[in-house]
Amino acid sequence: MAVTSICFLSSQHPPRDKRVFDKEAVSLAAAGLEAIHIAPGPEGSTRESGVKIITYGGASRLRRLPLLYRLAKQTNADVYHCNELDSWIVGLGLKLFCGKRVVFDVHEHYTSRFAERFFPKALHPAAAAFMRTVMALLARPTDRLVLAKRSVAADFPGSKNKQVLVQNFTRMSVNGSDNRDGADSTRNSSGIVTAIHLGLISKLRGWPQLVEALRLVDSAELRLHIVGEFNDGSQPEFERAIDDLGLRDRIVIEPWMRFEEAYKRIRAADIGLILFQPGIGNHQFALPHKLFDYMLAGLAVVAPHFAEEVSSIVLESDCGLLVDTSNPQDIARALNKLLRDPEERKRLGRNGTSAVLERYNWECEAEKLVHMYHDMEP
Repeated sequence: MAVTSICFLSSQHPPRDKRVFDKEAVSLAAAGLEAIHIAPGPEGSTRESGVKIITYGGASRLRRLPLLYRLAKQTNADVYHCNELDSWIVGLGLKLFCGKRVVFDVHEHYTSRFAERFFPKALHPAAAAFMRTVMALLARPTDRLVLAKRSVAADFPGSKNKQVLVQNFTRMSVNGSDNRDGADSTRNSSGIVTAIHLGLISKLRGWPQLVEALRLVDSAELRLHIVGEFNDGSQPEFERAIDDLGLRDRIVIEPWMRFEEAYKRIRAADIGLILFQPGIGNHQFALPHKLFDYMLAGLAVVAPHFAEEVSSIVLESDCGLLVDTSNPQDIARALNKLLRDPEERKRLGRNGTSAVLERYNWECEAEKLVHMYHDMEP
């Protein structure tokens, strides 16, 4: 008897999260499996793209966990696919008391996040080692570990036989287009060049350095488009900074929107920005969705040289420029180079599109996930 139903458990990820819902759950539903996503939100249930979405409320993330457990148990799914550390604990409870299969989807470097958040720098190695030991113990009763990037495998020693690499690549088809042409006819032909930053933005994601770099860029033809949310409360400071530097008329800010709409903004831009700041483990080993979204759309990428997985893909694909993201002058040099040489900008963009279509696409990764579930027994 094969697995027929998978319930995704989220304590923090939104109901229509890009990886959990749009990629994983929708792909499993398309393969004929029953897919359910239980996630925080206004209480209710609906069905979208073949996936049943159940949302639940609660005063705090911790207090919501018993409700998540009860709702998950009611689905009586064959497998529970957990997306955070606390939802992983809920899944292991379902295994202990109900005999269910449990999968942990590893999105982050939890060991470095734990150490950096709660301990002084001198204790980071010891705190990370402690967290790695805890996670290794939790991995023992877990049936599979789905890894969103290669670098997180080191946090689960001794569990290689349980690990399945399903990376955060982008779909080849967005908005009904297969995107094989890369550049879009909507891209500005008036001489204006647009750099876009997609997703969460904050000081740790480099907006102070970006604003200063815009001031240093030689040409006023460069525009900045931000699509996403300021997740550290620093937007008022950002607004004051761009007013003080006289940059207001060169910057457009739009809030979070469905990816299909955001992708239209990407297709109309020329340069894709990833500006994680150094000194944070999760930045060093990041593999953000937006890298592949930029590449698919034919944008030249500006990315941090210290981010190991990002930089290796940019170098291998020859699709952008690597910079010291803590140095506004270095960012400005890269932007100036791309401004002055439109043919090089287009060449890098074409290389990125080709790399996604050949290697870095979700369609290939989805096959691994479907195959994993077809091989599992309830």
